[in-house]
Amino acid sequence: MIARLLGNLLSIKPNEWDGVLYFFLVLLVFSFGASFARSISMTLLIQNLGGNNLPIMFIFIDLSVMVGSLIYAHYTKTATGIEILGFFLLSTTFFSIFTQFLFFFMTFGNQELHRVYGFFFVGFFFFYILISIHVGSVVASYFTAVQVKRLTAVINSGMPIGGILGGSALIVLLNIFHFQPQQLVIVLGWACLGAFGLLHLINTRLSPVRAGKAEAKSHKNPVLELVTAFKYIIRSKLMIFMSLGLMFFVIGNKLLEYQYQTIIYFELFPNATQRATFFATYEIFANLAWLFIQLFLTSRIVVKLGVGASNLLYPALVAIVVLGLFIFFYSKSHGYISRSEVVMLSLGVLTQFINQEMRGALRTPANNLLFNAIPPNLWGLNKAFLNGIVFPLSTLIAGSFLILITEYDYAIFGIQLGLSKEQQSYILPLIVFTVSLLGVIVALPQWAAYNQGVFGLLNRELFGRQTNIGAGSRSHTLKNVLDEKLRSTDQYHVIAALEMIRVLRLSYFVNHVGNLLLNTQVFQIKERGINTLTALPQSQASIHYLVEALKTEQDSEVLPLILKNLAQFKAINLNEIVVKFLEHPAPKVFVEASLYLYNHPLYLEKSKIEHKLLARLKATESSTQLAFYLYGLGELHQPHYTELVLPLLDDINSSAEVRLAAFTALVRMQEGCLQEYKFRLMEALDSSDKDMKIIALRALKECQLEEGLTEWMPIIRLLGAKDRTLVNESKELLRLSLSVCKSALIAQAFAEDVPPPQRFEILSLIYLRLTEEQKKQLRELADHSLKKFVEIHGLLRIHLANKNRSKVYDLVTKVLQEIAEIHMLHVLTMVTFASDKNLEFFQRVSRGLFSPSRANQGNALEVLSNAGEKYLSGRILKYFDEERSSNDIQAINRIHLILFSEKLKINDQTYQFHLAALDHYMLKACLLYIEKENLQDLKLEQMDSKLRQLFME
Repeated sequence: MIARLLGNLLSIKPNEWDGVLYFFLVLLVFSFGASFARSISMTLLIQNLGGNNLPIMFIFIDLSVMVGSLIYAHYTKTATGIEILGFFLLSTTFFSIFTQFLFFFMTFGNQELHRVYGFFFVGFFFFYILISIHVGSVVASYFTAVQVKRLTAVINSGMPIGGILGGSALIVLLNIFHFQPQQLVIVLGWACLGAFGLLHLINTRLSPVRAGKAEAKSHKNPVLELVTAFKYIIRSKLMIFMSLGLMFFVIGNKLLEYQYQTIIYFELFPNATQRATFFATYEIFANLAWLFIQLFLTSRIVVKLGVGASNLLYPALVAIVVLGLFIFFYSKSHGYISRSEVVMLSLGVLTQFINQEMRGALRTPANNLLFNAIPPNLWGLNKAFLNGIVFPLSTLIAGSFLILITEYDYAIFGIQLGLSKEQQSYILPLIVFTVSLLGVIVALPQWAAYNQGVFGLLNRELFGRQTNIGAGSRSHTLKNVLDEKLRSTDQYHVIAALEMIRVLRLSYFVNHVGNLLLNTQVFQIKERGINTLTALPQSQASIHYLVEALKTEQDSEVLPLILKNLAQFKAINLNEIVVKFLEHPAPKVFVEASLYLYNHPLYLEKSKIEHKLLARLKATESSTQLAFYLYGLGELHQPHYTELVLPLLDDINSSAEVRLAAFTALVRMQEGCLQEYKFRLMEALDSSDKDMKIIALRALKECQLEEGLTEWMPIIRLLGAKDRTLVNESKELLRLSLSVCKSALIAQAFAEDVPPPQRFEILSLIYLRLTEEQKKQLRELADHSLKKFVEIHGLLRIHLANKNRSKVYDLVTKVLQEIAEIHMLHVLTMVTFASDKNLEFFQRVSRGLFSPSRANQGNALEVLSNAGEKYLSGRILKYFDEERSSNDIQAINRIHLILFSEKLKINDQTYQFHLAALDHYMLKACLLYIEKENLQDLKLEQMDSKLRQLFME
């Protein structure tokens, strides 16, 4: 009962409790020890070394983090995230033990080693930063992008709770048991050891959603790893803006920390024990406030506003609070208001809370979610770059600036650089205000880059293998790469290089390609070589190689390719060479030679070509040869030969090859005069031959379809074809006649049995022309499809739970999954157009949702959450969010009730009835087969013809 109430309150699903609880405890235990170390280290440092050394300590911390990040980046390629986190925790344990020994040595050995305070301060924050950097990656690897958005606040609430408990324990130990601060360093070690034990449980009991390390181990040294990350970052808009945002954040953070630690608190609490007690008290109440925000506001803000918008809030809050600081201290220094310790303390507490706790409650969760738009195998590299280069450099800037302004007697060339404490008190907030505004400005393009990045992860490559940045040839230029590939023994490398040369028209390679053409024996390479030479800028060299190949080539498959490509060079006269091929026995060679000569302006014996072609056509008995000759006859563009091809086209005994050739010849002969053959062209759209359909569609563009054509369905049906060329040609034809066929398209768009691909293409033609009422009807239709999707998943749950499995069990499972996918595709179609997206969006999201990978599914849902359409997207998100919580029919019942405000009328007793009601022939056949298994009898005569055929097969 308690778990259910907490689950409803905190949006945790039943199957998520283990993961949430373990990671929550890891952060709580670690934070307990960290709260001791944070208060003690700051107190001892300020007390023994003075506040002026704080900027130097900042620089030491971040220089150490820079070196640590270099090593961290390297080991993210060879170790899992949880192994790295465990190593950090154990290292922190040994560090705390060693530091505690040093403090005991100072106490009992009567030695004052001031460097130990700096060593403890720098060492603790070194480990604290690395653990904080990495723990987000570990959590994200066990949950999907959408789950992380919802659960990260609950998991991260372990930090403020640990801080509260740690702060309370520290107050008791300091004030009741009278421990000295330096005697409690060991608590950090015990806490890290406890967190390490919890990590061991996570590793044995939970399974990650995303890969914990790269598939291939990296052989680069740590410096080269950072260089690789840098190359990725300069190509990634998201990483550029994240780097800028981090830089502005760090500068503002360090300046503010100096403000309240050395200007406000040092003045208000001069005694070390007083200051440590204050910090401990602060830890309790600040962490309580952090906990409240973390549990009840953070996730709601992120889910409601989205990841991009949430990253605007933190710099905006900082800008507001530092504006208050500036007004107070400026007014106080100029005598407008009197000194007030209450106001100073309130401003200090508020500033520290925004700078420290709100960073953990809002900025860190929102910022960590930005990594969902980066390939998981690059998280370590990029986090290392951000925290190992950008963070330290930003700290160096802030620290150097603080050193300059705090040295009051320091001057260069007679210019006073230092500022008095009074001047620092209002100039620092003014600088932070400017930096925060820059952070807000940077967060805007970062928002757009995040959405693009998540969408970019939904591509085909990431479903099969991980992105490998920096992999490739050792060559440094495109020319060297292509030259290397052309010399490769792998024919696919050679073909790829030829294709790139052709596309980019790189004339430098004309000799390479020509020599390759003359020397290779591989047909595919010859074919690509010929096409590449033709595509390059015309030159004597390219013509020379093609002519030389024509003279020496013996392959009757290659010769037609050379002749066809040479025909494009009208300025050269090769008639004497080509005439010899008119006697070639191969039909392809003869036809291409005939067409070369017929179309050449300097060849005058055109009639001779026609006669030879007609003679071969009439003499041949082979269907294959007849098809070649018909193609050649059509390319002559002579309408009076139409009577020769029509009988072959109408002859039902003609092979498909001959009919296609005759149809093509007819279209070529009647080019420009196809109006009277319009209905013959329409009939061709029902052909089973894809090429015939494409030719007919292209020919119909020349006809006046508005005149006399009333049936548009043969064309509209082709919008659902699997072949993209057929779809594009059909769309182009319908677009040209949209004013006439619009009503037919609208009627088909609203039909219930339209395949999803067809409906998508129809809407791509007419969606912008629909009225608001029609768009509303489409949305209702999509909502009905979502309802059917949920119901079919209910049937699937009952089916999977059935222990009495027949031989068609797997087939029924597959059919139900396919039907459910069809309904979801209808919903995604509507989301796509309502969001003003394109086919790529539809394909990537649909592949992601149906992917077996939970990480890909999570990315698809995250993309949907960022789409412009909110109603249907929100319902899809709600379904997948709830659906993961349980594997039984009760979960589907609950989702159906939430989404549609009615109970699901599917149970074990009505299961068979609902299966039959789906009106799917394969399902009906499966049900009849199950009946046959049970009754050992099946009356085929009572079935319709389609079902009977299925059983007879």
